[in-house]
Formats: sequence, structure tokens, C-alpha cells
Amino acid sequence: MRVKSCAGKCSKVLLLLVNIVIFLAGGGLLGLGIYYHLDGGLYEHVLNVNDIITVPTTMMFLGCLFLIISFFAIVGALCEVVIMLKIYMSIVAIVLILEVLLMGVCVAMRGDVEKRAVLVIHNLMEHYGNKTSDDLSIITKTIDETQIWLSCCGLERPGDWGDPEIAKYWAATNNPDSSLNFELPLSCCRDRAATSCAYTNTTEGHKLYYSAGCRAQFEEFVEGNVTYITVGGIVMIVLQVFVMISALKIRFELSSKYDQDDYLGNSANMEITSL
Repeated sequence: MRVKSCAGKCSKVLLLLVNIVIFLAGGGLLGLGIYYHLDGGLYEHVLNVNDIITVPTTMMFLGCLFLIISFFAIVGALCEVVIMLKIYMSIVAIVLILEVLLMGVCVAMRGDVEKRAVLVIHNLMEHYGNKTSDDLSIITKTIDETQIWLSCCGLERPGDWGDPEIAKYWAATNNPDSSLNFELPLSCCRDRAATSCAYTNTTEGHKLYYSAGCRAQFEEFVEGNVTYITVGGIVMIVLQVFVMISALKIRFELSSKYDQDDYLGNSANMEITSL
């Protein structure tokens, strides 16, 4: 082991621990991305197969990026290979710059991000409960968990579940006559133990199910948590800076060791030559 100082050893341990976690996360993202890409029901009907940038492709790209970055860091730190540490620091520096730019774009285009999220929810609602396009019930579970999490029902209002333009399959199945009274998904019910959730558009009915739409609740959630999201992004950037400093410390220590070995080797050769 050529890293001898206490600071160098601590930097090495920090670099390894952080990048082992990143490596595992990258493998998980890549696996999920491949799974969702191969799942035709979710990918084709919900995530727009014609778009280049979709959720599965983004997950696969991030997974590969995490694996590549962490590979250079882990091998470079364990084997003490200076060139791999240099490549790692270069990639992290580029990613760091892109992250800062992305945070600025997200803040500036927050409205567009919210619209995109609403569009995804709308696409999901079209196939809610449809075993043909959602054979693994991924869409149904996603909508149910979202409505329970945000305490909401429908996109704009609970009545959306009876609108064939929004909830195509559910409305056709539970409200074929376009009546004012129809069955809602159980995830709309305030009582989690309820076995039925009927829409009546009355004051009494609103006591039984969530009256707020998911769009308004999502926007309220974003507004209420934008500070925490920003702080989380800043923490991630600071952590990356510390990791870069750790890699830089190891690199300088290894480089100085190589220079010292070269100097001692040249001195020994000069002494032998003089003799």
C-alpha cells in the first residue's frame, strides 16, 4: 500500500464506501430500467415509446453512468492507479457542472416539469384497472399509491374517474351510461378499510372520499417541499466535492510517491555509474 498517511487512508475509505453505494444503486437503476423497457404494457402505453427520453431510458442511462463512475473510483482506489483516479475526477467534475446547470433549469422550468408530471398521471389513468395493457398491475398500483400518498382522487376532481376522456377503461367499465353516480377506485376512499367507494358529488359523499384532485395536491406538494429538494441537491453537490477532494488527495499522494521512487532510482543509478 503506497498510501501511508492517515488523511490518505481516510480519503481512500470514504471514496470506496461512497462509490460502492453508487455502484449498487447504479446496478439497481439499470436493472429496473431494463425491466420497465421490456414490460410492453407499461412502456408502450404509458411512457410513450416514440419519445427518445423516457423513464426507462433515463433509468438505464443513469444506471450505466453510476456503474462507470464508481468502477473507476473503486478500482483506482483499491489498486492505487493514478490514471483511473484522474479519469474519475474528470467525469465527476463534468457531472457536477451538469447537475448545477440542471438544478437551474429545473427551477426556471418548474412549471413545465409539473405539466409533464400531470401528463404522466393522465396517461396512467387511461389504463387504470385494464389487465390487458397493465397485466402486472403496475399502473393500477402506481395510481393507488399516488392517491393515498397525496390524499387525492382523480386528476382535477373525483368526477374524472367517470370521464371516458380521462379514465378511459375505468369509465367504460364502471360508468358506461355517463351517469352522475358511479364507483370510484378504493384508493379514493378516506377509510382504508372500505370495500366500496361510490361517487355522488354531494357533501356527504365528499366525507367518504378525497375531494381534491391529484394535480392540485401535487403542485402543493412541490411548492411545500421545494426548499427540501433544493437543500437535498446542494447536499449531494457538497458530497461530490468531498469525494473529489478525497480522490485528489489519493492521487497527489500516489504521484508524490512515484516521483520519490523515480528520484531514488535515478540517484542509485548515478551512484553505480560513478563507481
